[in-house]
Amino acid sequence: MADRQWRGARPLKPPGQGRAAHKILAGMAVLAVLLLLSVIIPLVAQAVPALNAAFLFGRAPGSIAPEAVNTVTMVAISAAVSFPLALLAGLYLVEFARPSRWTRAFDQFTGTVLSVPSIVVGLVVVDVAVVRWHWPVSTLTGILALTLMNWPLTVALVVEALQSVPGLYRDGSWALGASRWQTVTRLILPLALPQMIEQGGMAVARLMGETAVLIYTAGVNVGPGWALGGPGESLAVHLWLLRTEGVTDLASSQAAATGVVLLGLVFLVLWGSRRLAEWLQDTA
Repeated sequence: MADRQWRGARPLKPPGQGRAAHKILAGMAVLAVLLLLSVIIPLVAQAVPALNAAFLFGRAPGSIAPEAVNTVTMVAISAAVSFPLALLAGLYLVEFARPSRWTRAFDQFTGTVLSVPSIVVGLVVVDVAVVRWHWPVSTLTGILALTLMNWPLTVALVVEALQSVPGLYRDGSWALGASRWQTVTRLILPLALPQMIEQGGMAVARLMGETAVLIYTAGVNVGPGWALGGPGESLAVHLWLLRTEGVTDLASSQAAATGVVLLGLVFLVLWGSRRLAEWLQDTA
């Protein structure tokens, strides 16, 4: 009887002010979508003449296949290096370290690095790696620059994800006799990992759009084949180069097509990280 009464009950409606706020927020969301489409649709229309197999996958000059390979490899390697290091730092700061002047100094250091413009990071890498270590302006130097940029942000994301796990979970695990290491590896990490993956996808997408830091470290051209010591022009740098120095008739459409491909890669990264985070959350 109670169940039938509950099913037949009318849903609660928000008051007048709540409905008005809901309509305003919905209108703002629609406006944001329309503004986004007003940018993407003309970009795609301008890119259509240049979007062909030769432009996307060819080996002839004018193809963006080398730039796409450089972008994916540099971002993937830098993320593969920075994430484990950030995970270790975040675990130590949240789960093992006690608040002290060293932890506060580390927090201040990561916050300072996050606020530094990317071009400054690129110039520091050039001064250290290229000038002093005699590294070439190459894919490897670009990976080093992207790793230095991505690591502080990843540390902040890992710390935020670990701190989002309620402290009662830790207390309950310790009360049952689990050690701190067992609590972290078998309880805290599985709960925090989905958020780390989803936010890590946004950090990776951010790296794909970096331009200034890679102009000085990875270069503005490509070699005959991919190599760590070879030039590593990325899609974002190639787009900037076409927009600023392109002289051919197809420069504008090629720049738009490069932007469309870059947006597609960013979408795939965000969608893949979201799906992986949902899968990990369902299996946790």
